[in-house]
Amino acid sequence: MTRTSRVVLGAGVFAILLAIAPAAGWCQSVSPAGASSRAVEPRADAILKAMSERLAGLERFAFEAEETFDEIPDGEPRVQLSNLRRVAVERPGRLAADAEGDTLQRAAWYDGKTATILDKAANAYAQADVAPTIDAALDDLAERFGVVPPLADLAYADPYAVLTEGVLYGRYLGLHRAAGSLCHHLAFVQDTIEWQIWIDAGEVPLPRKIVITYVREPGEPQYSATIHKWNLAPTFPEGLFTFQAPPGAERVDVGTGSNAGGGGR
Repeated sequence: MTRTSRVVLGAGVFAILLAIAPAAGWCQSVSPAGASSRAVEPRADAILKAMSERLAGLERFAFEAEETFDEIPDGEPRVQLSNLRRVAVERPGRLAADAEGDTLQRAAWYDGKTATILDKAANAYAQADVAPTIDAALDDLAERFGVVPPLADLAYADPYAVLTEGVLYGRYLGLHRAAGSLCHHLAFVQDTIEWQIWIDAGEVPLPRKIVITYVREPGEPQYSATIHKWNLAPTFPEGLFTFQAPPGAERVDVGTGSNAGGGGR
């Protein structure tokens, strides 16, 4: 993973400022040659669907996750790094996120018109006009800039459709604990990844842990997120989803990589 601060070029500025684990959204996949069927156990499918419907029914929610991921430098030992990520969602068109830890000090805003990513350490930010809903904006960021924010699949209006796209195989693994809760443990296989999800077995079927293994990458690195805190009826403060540039912040143009002037909007 490349780390950088201020010197960024072209559309890659968003991916660099966000400093995401590779393909941290885990829905993009295509079926391998020769795959003729989708084999998902009915119980695994039903539990994933119930979780997705619970999230889809929320107008607003927030969560806090501890994420870890592997960095595998050429010729050096594997290193596991971690960050704390906070996400706030207000459908249909507002989202905010903040992350801090071993690799980044970042924040992101989406207000229904503009997506902004701020590198706090460098005091530099990038902005782009995007589509007017969370779903369309996330697709826009992926298609135009190659950015798939961590845990973005949970923010879609229909998480089930996104999560099951490209799934070839799925199993129910039993009741196991995650984030202090007894959970249904599910495993799924796609072309380039294998992923597991732990879904709370109580009255509210929320995701508590996610692990993604990149089976086509050298060393099969993993990304995991344990969601310790959920708020399903938050009262968001005024201005949470509106970016205000910090004093002296440097704006980086996503089209040319040139400095567009400090302060911004």
